[in-house]
Amino acid sequence: MPSVGKNIVRLAEAILISYPLCDWCLGRHFPSFKGEDDETKGRMVRGAVKAEIKEGQCFICQGIMHSLKDSSSKVLELLRDYEFNEFLVGAKLPKEVVEREDDLRARFKLRGGEAIKSAITREIGKKIASSTNKKVNFRSPDMTVLMDFVSGAISLNPKPLFVYGRYLKKARGLPQKRRKCRECGGKGCHECDYTGFMREVSVEQILAQMLTERFKGKGTKFTWVGGESAESLVLGSGRPFYAEINETKLRRLDRPEMFKEQDGIVPKEIRIIDKKPRGSPGFIVTVSARVKFDEEVNEDKLNTLKEVLQNFEVKVVPLRKKVFTKKIYSFDVKLIDGKEAEMLFRCDGGLNIKKFIGGSNSGLREEGVLEITPNVSELMGVGANCEVFDVLDVEVLGE
Repeated sequence: MPSVGKNIVRLAEAILISYPLCDWCLGRHFPSFKGEDDETKGRMVRGAVKAEIKEGQCFICQGIMHSLKDSSSKVLELLRDYEFNEFLVGAKLPKEVVEREDDLRARFKLRGGEAIKSAITREIGKKIASSTNKKVNFRSPDMTVLMDFVSGAISLNPKPLFVYGRYLKKARGLPQKRRKCRECGGKGCHECDYTGFMREVSVEQILAQMLTERFKGKGTKFTWVGGESAESLVLGSGRPFYAEINETKLRRLDRPEMFKEQDGIVPKEIRIIDKKPRGSPGFIVTVSARVKFDEEVNEDKLNTLKEVLQNFEVKVVPLRKKVFTKKIYSFDVKLIDGKEAEMLFRCDGGLNIKKFIGGSNSGLREEGVLEITPNVSELMGVGANCEVFDVLDVEVLGE
């Protein structure tokens, strides 16, 4: 065991004659003295002081350091309900504690010692690490523990969990996104049970419920890879989506999971990812559309349309944004009867299908698209309307 040097004893004596300090707050102000830990160093330094010293509650921490064992036990009890691999501890202290430490350091010209907040978080972190076998991560921890020594509260803040998945939509009549309440505009009222959303089933509501239940979270935000109308089906491999789930207690998946069907929605290939993309990624979609014409058409007109729309670009004129183009990569059409046909095409994601087919007949100004040109109606010289369309495949670019 190292001996305490004369200079350290002399300085410690001057401090302890004036202020009562606990072993932790004493020991950490002597970083040059090599001991096992702050408490042990403080005890050794105190034992080397022969003069009569000030007794009483620690001038700096007022007993906080002595309470850390109980505080750590409370944290560990709360953490039992959470899955995490890495953590970080933060602390909020009464400003008087920091001020008293600053005053003592200034008076005795103490340099290099660990600040009390760092000492507290380090001590609690050591106990969490030894009890859970988890590691501290200062940059991006799964779990952040905040010790509030002002109010006495302990807050656990799990990092948001990001997942990627796809969904199949086997039932018509379900909007993709939750819609704001028509009565209150999203503010919350009696009609919407103060949720701000309409009382209706949506893809978003179903997926959010499934994911929050699976990971025991609170609140989910989605990034959609395109969208479809309420009456459309989503088939094939499904439509991709990214979700951010907040305040999760569970954050592990041994393998991609398939969820049970609910109201025609089947989440699939759910897997955990490091982060969600910024904005919606680029994608290509394959669509099947049932189209009705204002007058009878023949096979020749449809074959001409089919030839034109191979690797064909259309111009999209939004209401408030710059004009941009979308590409039709392949196009096929089958006549069902004189006024009805089924169209199958593969195109850039984000193309308004009904507007592409119907042009001005579709009346979709409220969806933000003023015009798509040329469109099927223009190319055929016959008014066309998309009765319903289904999504058969969605390819995420770069996936």
